[in-house]
Amino acid sequence: MLKTKRAATLALVAFVVLGATDGALGPLWPSMRDTFGRSDGHFGLIFAGLAGGYMTASAGSGHLTDRFGATAVIRTGGALAAGALWWIGVGSSWVGTLLGFLILGLGNGLLDASINTWVAVSRGSRAMGLIHGFYGVGAAIGPIVAVAFVANGGRWGTPFLILGSIQLLVAFVTLSTARGFDLPIDDDQIASTGTADPADSGRLLALLLFWFFLYVGVEVGAGQWSFTLLTEARGVSETTGGWFVSAYWGGLTIGRFAMAWLGDRITPEVLMSRASALGIFGALILVLDPGGLGGSALPILGLAFSVMFPVVVNRTPVYLGSRNAARFVGYQFAAASLGAIMVPAGIGLLADRTSSEALAPVALVTCIAMATTWATARALVSRRAS
Repeated sequence: MLKTKRAATLALVAFVVLGATDGALGPLWPSMRDTFGRSDGHFGLIFAGLAGGYMTASAGSGHLTDRFGATAVIRTGGALAAGALWWIGVGSSWVGTLLGFLILGLGNGLLDASINTWVAVSRGSRAMGLIHGFYGVGAAIGPIVAVAFVANGGRWGTPFLILGSIQLLVAFVTLSTARGFDLPIDDDQIASTGTADPADSGRLLALLLFWFFLYVGVEVGAGQWSFTLLTEARGVSETTGGWFVSAYWGGLTIGRFAMAWLGDRITPEVLMSRASALGIFGALILVLDPGGLGGSALPILGLAFSVMFPVVVNRTPVYLGSRNAARFVGYQFAAASLGAIMVPAGIGLLADRTSSEALAPVALVTCIAMATTWATARALVSRRAS
């Protein structure tokens, strides 16, 4: 029991660092850019390194877990992330920094996919909401820490060194958990509403992969493009637009902590159906912009999105079998990472060809497609259960 509690604590700390790293990167970029004499266009190379490493690691995390165990994979991910953060923090060269972000993506991909799988199989929906809520806490803290250093003339590398030290501590403490993340898996112990027929498993996996692609794409896209939509297309002031975007991420974080509190009081399937409907409603408000209050859709979307990702990850071992969960969750995270790249980029291309309003219709279509995809997946599972 003690080892399990220690593992749970480590998972929460690791997710705070994951969130803080993502949150700090944007505010730190201008100082990094100036140090290396780069342009804003080079920021895409950093993101490409992160995403490429993340996709590779998350896709392979399940196979590594099957062979070496989750504890070893999580320990390795933490060590890779810590080393990469330190390397980036030193800031020796531009090429070296890009390599550091590639390695950081590998470490974060192993940590994210492996911890999510462990929680989904052994801890339940409340714990799933909790770790994703702590990611949101980290994402909120990250910019504050970053600005505190660069605003006072400090080195932009110092926040990376701090985060790397914390991540190394996580990796080191896993040595004392023995195999705390490697609990025995018994499919009969997982509360189930029915698993898919083996003949439908491939189709169900494909639907879930497509859902993850859509979800993370629209979640990231809304975060990246909503400020442009409000300020450039609708004339909202930068201050007001900033508050609306902040409310979006706030809704995402609050909803996940609410899931941690209420997770056992409502079934995941009911929670998903309500969240899907709320997402469509929020996207419709964003499109219609009634009375110039379209920005109010952002906290609604954040609240709707907050529970979706944790719920679907949590139901993966139920629908597809816990023994396959590590591999399948890894594939899902790889699909999610691809969506995080392609959907926001697609919104940008559409905005160039049409207007800065592009986010709104894309969000509505994507939310409808997500709801349809989830309903189709649920139908496969329900057919087996009946």
